[in-house]
Amino acid sequence: MAEATCEPVDIYDLLEEWFNLFEDSTFYIYRVSTGAVLATNIQGFEAAKAKASQLRKSLGLKWDDVKFKSERSRARSTFGVGNSGKFTTSIGQKYPVEYSSNYNPSKRGRFRTYTDAQGNTHDID
Repeated sequence: MAEATCEPVDIYDLLEEWFNLFEDSTFYIYRVSTGAVLATNIQGFEAAKAKASQLRKSLGLKWDDVKFKSERSRARSTFGVGNSGKFTTSIGQKYPVEYSSNYNPSKRGRFRTYTDAQGNTHDID
């Protein structure tokens, strides 16, 4: 049986990478009670913390009333039904979408299908 070897990891290097990840991220600040976004596109964890404290003081809010989170990527999916009315498969092929006359209450919409180049019909939903 082969013996597993592990190289020692410098904890400080690991912490530095983790800290740099936070400093490279953008954050948004929101009010907990209403969910209203108070500030967006704040670069870095420390800057978000300082801006949240400033907003808390200027609005006269308690500590738990204002929070901040890392913004998620706004990148969209590369496949699905776009604004053009065509369905894009995961490999980039585009097909026109056909809508059924039957309403599907569980989906709150009509059945959607597309027909590929070989004549096969596929359900989108």
